[in-house]
Amino acid sequence: MIMDHNFIESEKLDISEAQSNCLDTKSTGIDVEDNGHGEDCKSTGIHFFPPLYAKRYHLAVETLTKYDIKSVIDFGCAECHFVKHLSSVPCLEAIALVDINKELLVSKQKTIAPELRHFIFKRKNPLHVSLLAGSAEETDSRVSHFEGVTMIELIEHLYPDVLQKVTHNVFGNIKPRLCLVTTPNSEFNVLFKNADPNKFRHWDHKFEWNQTEFKSWCEEICRRYNYIVEYTGVGLLPDKETHHLGYCSQAAVFCLNHQRVFSQSLSNEHFSLCYELIAEADYPFEKETCSLNERIDLEVKYCVQYLASSLRKENSGNDEGPVALQISRILNFPNIKSFCDEDAVRESLHRCEYQISDDQLIVYVPEEENDENDGHTEEEQCVAHQVCQDYEMHLESWD
Repeated sequence: MIMDHNFIESEKLDISEAQSNCLDTKSTGIDVEDNGHGEDCKSTGIHFFPPLYAKRYHLAVETLTKYDIKSVIDFGCAECHFVKHLSSVPCLEAIALVDINKELLVSKQKTIAPELRHFIFKRKNPLHVSLLAGSAEETDSRVSHFEGVTMIELIEHLYPDVLQKVTHNVFGNIKPRLCLVTTPNSEFNVLFKNADPNKFRHWDHKFEWNQTEFKSWCEEICRRYNYIVEYTGVGLLPDKETHHLGYCSQAAVFCLNHQRVFSQSLSNEHFSLCYELIAEADYPFEKETCSLNERIDLEVKYCVQYLASSLRKENSGNDEGPVALQISRILNFPNIKSFCDEDAVRESLHRCEYQISDDQLIVYVPEEENDENDGHTEEEQCVAHQVCQDYEMHLESWD
């Protein structure tokens, strides 16, 4: 991750000396930075596969998906590798990659563009990615409303005064609904078997916290900014004798405590355009081609046929005569229930020219035609098939 310009200016660091004071992690075979090696190590027998950086990205993707985050800022994006994973998060609609190193971002700007796979397997919803040069100490009005923030292996590169400003900006100004922070766990360093276990893993690290120190920082954030936190991490060895050392990379998932926060968030007008836009990209997605009523009619008709076919099979395959079906059963389909009420279903049944009982509770499904898919395009059939799959999964979830 890239360091912030304030602490670059505040102290001229002798790189060669700093490098000599960091852990010799190459000899251990443990991937502690985003190098992607993760080789086997004969001296320690420690091997992470997938590499630790990939595990961190996977944790972030899982967390953003779990909390249905629509927009996320990745502070300290560096070479922008994370965007390849973020673009697979189905709920995301906006990604802002922010780093202080403008020169690096310019050299990596093509990384954010969609790849061939994104055109072949299109997303279900739009996704806009922006690459921004700026400091995590400041909030740009273009991202001040974003729901999520990730800081992956970033905070350990910051001096205490800069970390304090970044912390306040993220939790006090942006106030994301969710924030994921990962950082090295210093207690794990003894497994590297270096002569001095107090050495840092990377020459630019300003600190490496143990589990207690990290939790103390997290709890202060929760107390001051009204968040709740859950602790996790990546890189836990299978040997139970080392479990007390914790994860190689410890993590905290902060969630905004909505019960205690009311109208403290600042409006976008409070912030300025303080980041420089380096590049932006829009990812291809499947656009809706039919109207809402047409989609309702399509899904209702297939749900009716699916239920009628199931009832006929239960009745020993008797295909003669109409099937009486309770309209309320159609609402058991998750895709129908998500955007339809019972009245809308009845209106759709009328549009599809089904016969409905006088009390409006029963629909009569006529004898099945030879081909249920007659008159429907391949795209429409795929949509309907997905509806039935969702319904079956819904039933299985109650088993």
